[in-house]
Amino acid sequence: EICACLVGSEMCIRDSPQILMRGEDYYESDAVLEIEEESPGEWIATVCGTENYEVTVSMEGNEIIAWECDCPYDGNICKHVVATLLAIRDSRNKVARFLSAKEVDSQVSIPEKNAAKMVMDEEVEQILLFAEPDKLSDFVLKYASSHSDFKSALLETFLPKKPVAKLSVDYQMEIEKCFNSAYKNGSKRGRYYEPEIDWDEVSGKVDGYLAKATLLLQRQDLEEAATIALQILRSIGNNYIEEYFLYNDDDIDFEISCEDAGDLLLEIVKHSGASQVLKENILNEATKISKMVTYREYELYDMDELVQQIMLSVQSKEEALLSINHFIEERKEHRELYKLVLRKVEILEELGKRVEAETTLSEFLYLPEIRRRETKKLLDGKCYEKAISMLNEGIVIAEKAGEYGILREWREQLLSIYEEVHDITKVIEMCRLLFIHTNGSLDYYHKLKSLISSTDWKEYLSTLLQETTFFDYWGSGNNKAEIYIEEKEYDKLFSFLSTVEYRRLDALVQYASHLNVTHSSEILSLFTDDLRVYAEKNLGRNHYEYIARVLRAMRKLNGGKDAVKQLVEEFRVLYKRRPAMMQELGEF
Repeated sequence: EICACLVGSEMCIRDSPQILMRGEDYYESDAVLEIEEESPGEWIATVCGTENYEVTVSMEGNEIIAWECDCPYDGNICKHVVATLLAIRDSRNKVARFLSAKEVDSQVSIPEKNAAKMVMDEEVEQILLFAEPDKLSDFVLKYASSHSDFKSALLETFLPKKPVAKLSVDYQMEIEKCFNSAYKNGSKRGRYYEPEIDWDEVSGKVDGYLAKATLLLQRQDLEEAATIALQILRSIGNNYIEEYFLYNDDDIDFEISCEDAGDLLLEIVKHSGASQVLKENILNEATKISKMVTYREYELYDMDELVQQIMLSVQSKEEALLSINHFIEERKEHRELYKLVLRKVEILEELGKRVEAETTLSEFLYLPEIRRRETKKLLDGKCYEKAISMLNEGIVIAEKAGEYGILREWREQLLSIYEEVHDITKVIEMCRLLFIHTNGSLDYYHKLKSLISSTDWKEYLSTLLQETTFFDYWGSGNNKAEIYIEEKEYDKLFSFLSTVEYRRLDALVQYASHLNVTHSSEILSLFTDDLRVYAEKNLGRNHYEYIARVLRAMRKLNGGKDAVKQLVEEFRVLYKRRPAMMQELGEF
């Protein structure tokens, strides 16, 4: 009887009333994504639930003949069907209201001309009730393209020309509303939210305001365009939630919105029609926004860079230099301090203060980015001695700071210089240090082997291996094991494998074949001992599959078939109550 009220049929719900309530909730939250009357009385809809479900409803007049939903609910009628019926009701009501507009002139006695106008206005009003937004936008775009009077009226309505001092729209409230309307449930806790957020909706609305600001700029309404761009940056700073965007797969990137807003502001401050007052206001507001926690803590958008670019367009070189000095002092520990330093150097050079520029670079050579830049200049000029000195100073700084990636970079650059100038002694020393630093990189092993005489090589390598820490990267290869294989040091390889403590079975599987001729019985003994321990400690199909893989590797060794047979017989007795293991051992 409740559903009969929805569309006027005699249908009833035999399930619990909760179905109706949940269907109404679905409808009111716009879960009916699409609905269409494919032919008279035949309706098809897509309803968003745990996933998107397809609902079909057949009607004759107001009577519901049949309905179907592909969701897993096995009751009489599901919430997706209820939501669809509500959508059908509203769709039919809109059409009915539209059709009734044609009867207005027969019910009201008014002059014929005014009556026609009223009917037309009401028809337009009714059309707007059900017109699809996309189709309506396409119509307006096409009509405005061919009717200049309509285009003028459209611009004057939505982008009226007004005095510079007054804005007809409160963009702070309007743009913040884009974000606030997206928080459907939950509450704000400090800077963090715990609601369901439609970020796609927010992004679309922000893009709309960016489009409006671009059009305003083209019409030289610079203040209003700047107001929109600044407020977009401010609102994103207020509402951006890093925790959400770290773990979502949505194709929403507010970094692009920030970049577009920043580019608009730069265009405005460089515009010939922008007043000095407007430029200074933009600089002041952008500076305030740059101090927001969002732009300070997260790598969303480089507001500092934007402020500096605006500053250079707004201020004189001397004023900009003072501002840059203030920024440098304020951000001594900032990870991108080098950008401020380079900006200062650029301004000093433009002012012809080259000595001061060089002094500034020397002061900040402890920053890798600055040292990298200055080293490149020296190398481009083939000033190798100065470059070597600069890199050695960098190595001392990197060692003290524990910056091992930078330390390796400076040594690699030194190596390339020594190779360039054919200083073999230094090349050998640098390869040795890099070999140790990279946990025995095979590249540096091969270089060293090609440079050191064969008579000295064995002793040199032995010392080098003692100085180096190797990591146990089984599966992808172990550098120490690979070197022993290349050197045909099979006793040392076996000794090394014998002392492996972490994942030794993996190491044995990977390298046992190289010891098949010289140490097959010893290797099989290691395999057997380790497999017994592994089988005792590990339960589960994946572990039994691993045991089978190891047994296959053992079987390939000399004497391996007998060793495997004996071990499998032992496991069949010990673990006969592990049916999954018995299945995996079936092939043996």
